Amino acid sequence: MDVDQPDLKLELVAELEGHDDRAWHIAWNPTRPILASCSADKTVRMYSYRSSASDPLTFSHTTTIPTGHTKTVRAVAWSPSGKTLATASFDSNIGIWAQEEEEEDDNGNGTGAGEWECMSLLEGHETECKSVAYSNSGTLLASCSRDKTVWIWEVHPDSDFECMGVLMEHSQDVKCVAWHPTEEILASASYDDTIKLYVDDPSDDWYCAATLTGHNATVWTLAWEPAKGRYLASGADDGLIRIWRLSGKSSTEIKAECIAELKGHENPVYSISWSKGKKELLGNADGQESLGWLTSTGADGSIIVWEITEHTEADKKVDHRIVTRLDSAHGVHDVNSVVWCPRDGLEDVLATASDDGHVKIWRVVKS
Repeated sequence: MDVDQPDLKLELVAELEGHDDRAWHIAWNPTRPILASCSADKTVRMYSYRSSASDPLTFSHTTTIPTGHTKTVRAVAWSPSGKTLATASFDSNIGIWAQEEEEEDDNGNGTGAGEWECMSLLEGHETECKSVAYSNSGTLLASCSRDKTVWIWEVHPDSDFECMGVLMEHSQDVKCVAWHPTEEILASASYDDTIKLYVDDPSDDWYCAATLTGHNATVWTLAWEPAKGRYLASGADDGLIRIWRLSGKSSTEIKAECIAELKGHENPVYSISWSKGKKELLGNADGQESLGWLTSTGADGSIIVWEITEHTEADKKVDHRIVTRLDSAHGVHDVNSVVWCPRDGLEDVLATASDDGHVKIWRVVKS
């Protein structure tokens, strides 16, 4: 697909080096100006950043957490409060991290500097943990593994976690978990080419309320439409991104249908992220409402930013277009993760992590 709005481009803001092996994942703190990255070198690196109307966005390394994981740290996730970080490792464990004393900058913002302590170690998965995610309320944590299971943990005070369910719906390695932005609906993606949606039965346990099929290869990544969660995006080894509309929810199932297929990558799509987008840079087509920007990356090393729009008339048709793309974002290396910054005023900023061990910060700007 051709770029429909060539007046936008991705501008490199910073390149953060330091990992001794491939960088797998990044996570923006939702309340403080901190970015965390994790790596096959078993560490988590923390960066603080400054942003103002008059000064450029700048990043500085504040600390490195050795973690103590005996294998790769594959994913990181912040709690909604921004005070706790979860790490998912190939050693099958999940670490829960916090600071006893938080260092602040001149504006009273936490920087991530100082010592991070492992408050809890969640054990139970039989092999590699691939993804971890906090629910919007912060009361639930989900994890998934190569052991084909999804675990749901209830978060209690003092970093105490209770397993609320072990879901064994997938027939293969589970690659990703993602919570709905406003409801307690969990999505998981798997090597078995499917996506599962789970809900809690108040009188029983968590159960699978829908299975989404259509990809013809491993589903690597998931992202919910951030405002209301009416749509779910999935990226797969077939190079395709699918947009699914949640069309209804009963007491026993969730109805969802694929309403768009995004074609732009030549190789597997490893990571996608959905942002509400920068209002002044979004399109303004008559009769359409912007659902923000979806960005994607993967084995071809390209970053693509798509604008997703919904018709305002009754049929609610969804359109998509590429507003900008950048090839060879990390040279010849695969890009493993892309994540939009969730903080107000920085909706046009994203980060990528790559096999070269580097994290890069990008901004969508006018050409």
